[in-house]
Amino acid sequence: MGIGAASLAAGTAGAVLSGTGQASRTDGVAEKAASAPAMTDLPRIAWEGGPEYWRRFGKAAAAGWTDPAFFPVGVFFGRPAHAKHLKSLGINVFQAVEHNDPLSVATAEGMFCIPQDEFTAAEIGEDPLAVGLLAYDECDMGLGCGGATTQESLANMRAQVDRLRSRNDGRFINANYSKGVLETFWARGTMGDFMSVVDAASVDNYAYTSPHTGVAVVASAHWPLGVPVARSATYGWLVDRMRAFQASPGVQPNWMLVETAMPYLTEAGASTILPDQIEGACWSAIIHEARGIVFFQHNNDGINGNYSLVESPLPRQELIRTAISRIRAMAPVLNTQSYEWDFGADSDTMLKAHDGAAYVFASLALGTEPGSRTFTLPASFAATAVEVVGEQRSIPISNSTFTDVFPFEYTHHIYRIPVALG
Repeated sequence: MGIGAASLAAGTAGAVLSGTGQASRTDGVAEKAASAPAMTDLPRIAWEGGPEYWRRFGKAAAAGWTDPAFFPVGVFFGRPAHAKHLKSLGINVFQAVEHNDPLSVATAEGMFCIPQDEFTAAEIGEDPLAVGLLAYDECDMGLGCGGATTQESLANMRAQVDRLRSRNDGRFINANYSKGVLETFWARGTMGDFMSVVDAASVDNYAYTSPHTGVAVVASAHWPLGVPVARSATYGWLVDRMRAFQASPGVQPNWMLVETAMPYLTEAGASTILPDQIEGACWSAIIHEARGIVFFQHNNDGINGNYSLVESPLPRQELIRTAISRIRAMAPVLNTQSYEWDFGADSDTMLKAHDGAAYVFASLALGTEPGSRTFTLPASFAATAVEVVGEQRSIPISNSTFTDVFPFEYTHHIYRIPVALG
């Protein structure tokens, strides 16, 4: 499930497909491929521009966010003293920072930071790794920003962003939102304004662990009737909700928060997310065009410590480290614009091209059950087999289709197919 080990580096994208069980291509298939439009003629998914988006912000650009090998994998409200440990797990960004140490304690370890206004402009100074500023957390629900009504909260958000922008310090403005994207009770009629006022936004709705979140999600008119919420596909659906509130979908980067234990929950039935579910949630969000992943590590399950990325048992930490390494290894591919293509029913897919190959990222669609899935490829894909990235196997292609198994609801695969991109 998912791609392989951390050794999958940028060079993986250029690897030669060589699996077993490859079928021979018939002349008819070759002729069909030769007459079909090239992959690059397919329509594209709207996006913000990938790494180039960050060039407009001096601090982020200077810090290397325009590098195609960079993909944001953050922790929300990280403790500076934990920076070295978090970096060893693959975390590269603090979205909000605990104010119990100087910011430099985190940035000295190479950690990018998006501090909130607990840190004064003087405390942040010219630190080159303080690349952004967090306006508010969950202001769409009236939390943190002091609004008694949705309109007051929005006005306070706009005023806060104006104050931060007035520093003119080359930093992008960020916010984390929550249940406003459900379009139920919170931020009715204003969520588009909340999204557009900042340069990059994230959303938290802890579908795997919080029964209350499940109730809120089901109440959304956009949620399919009778579909279970505690699935990885919900996190991709939440990214779709974020994009729905953008004037042009994907015009600004959307990040998804994923819990790493039991995120300070007190309701009956609250649970701890499993490592496989963490990985599945991340990839579902990415397949739906999330441009970054942020982990909420604070925890009260009595097992994994208060800071679950730092204090949970080492085997659990190692599983999370491996999951993060798989995401970051694919950054050069993830940082390209996706193509539109319908691969078939009951799966969520994302199609990209990089270094002489097409990449199909696949997970289970919302409301579907584990099992086999058949994927139909564009006719221009003349390969005889697909490589299942990181799984040391390949699958033969027959009549432009191949079939694979997804044994669990959180299962995901990445397929690499040599194609002519011109």
